[in-house]
Amino acid sequence: MPLYVNDSGTWKEVTSGNYYVKHGGAWTAVQEAYVKDAGSWKQYFQGEVGVTLANSTNVAVSSLFTSSVWTGTTPKRITIPSGVTIGGTGGTAAMTIANTMAGTLVIDNAGSVLGTGGASNGGAGGNAITNAASNVTINNTNLLAGGGGGGGQGGAGGSGEVNNTTAWSGREPAANWTNGSAQLGYYWNVNTYHFYYDGSTSYIIWASNIGNASGFPAYIRIGSNEYHRGISRGSGKYEIYRQAKTTTSAGTGGAGGLGQGYNQTNSSGSVGSAGGTGAGTGGTGGAGSTYAVAGVAGSTGANGNSYSSGTGAAGAAGGAAGAAVSGTSVTMNNTGTIHGAVA
Repeated sequence: MPLYVNDSGTWKEVTSGNYYVKHGGAWTAVQEAYVKDAGSWKQYFQGEVGVTLANSTNVAVSSLFTSSVWTGTTPKRITIPSGVTIGGTGGTAAMTIANTMAGTLVIDNAGSVLGTGGASNGGAGGNAITNAASNVTINNTNLLAGGGGGGGQGGAGGSGEVNNTTAWSGREPAANWTNGSAQLGYYWNVNTYHFYYDGSTSYIIWASNIGNASGFPAYIRIGSNEYHRGISRGSGKYEIYRQAKTTTSAGTGGAGGLGQGYNQTNSSGSVGSAGGTGAGTGGTGGAGSTYAVAGVAGSTGANGNSYSSGTGAAGAAGGAAGAAVSGTSVTMNNTGTIHGAVA
């Protein structure tokens, strides 16, 4: 309902957003105004309720107003002055607007509203503002920023292996290694100097193709066993010495860096650790990112010399970026700096 005043004999509508009355010699803003209509008092004006914030974290906006103001049609305004920072910690948004709000809300930000910076090893950046209400307007004249994602952990290096010098098992029976005949799934091919393994649960690799005086391989790997240079026993038969391998531990991937956010600068990832003999070094952790940028993935670990588990692992993904405003869409009026998506 509009309000009119008589000015020099002319009724004029008051178009200002706030009305004032002189009370005790001072002009005071009117919060509510009523008029008596047909014997009943009816509200024709509801003044705006404003709150000014100081430095704080994880602000639940509903807690700044009384329940009747928050759930009623009363216009609401939050002012964040220059030099004031509202921050998010632990992944909670710096400001959270619940869906129980009625009426309108205006946030005038001349300070900084900052989401949580992502933790090391893929932590997600937090939102500056999470909104679930309608009729929210944000007037940003300074800084509104979602948190940057943390860097991903570097991948583990591949396993290594070394000769177990105490595990020589002696000679294989010569009868199992005759020219051109299959015995227990193994046989020599004298003409091409290849070694074949016909079993279904193991594998074979060549570590060296340098033959002895008779042209046979100097080294063959089957499963976890090594077969070294054959020794002629006459009549086309050969004996082979066998030695097992010992696995060495792979290097650990380095930690990812921190993402930029409230009270936190972004940082680089750390280098991975070295493994045992023959093992691969862990990959370097990914860098944490600046405001509202996803973290960098960790690097792949270096390969080790183990045949079965020597491939270095891929690094982990970096953390997701935080938003400037997430959830229900708002009306944004910006003349400052915004980092991140705005709903």
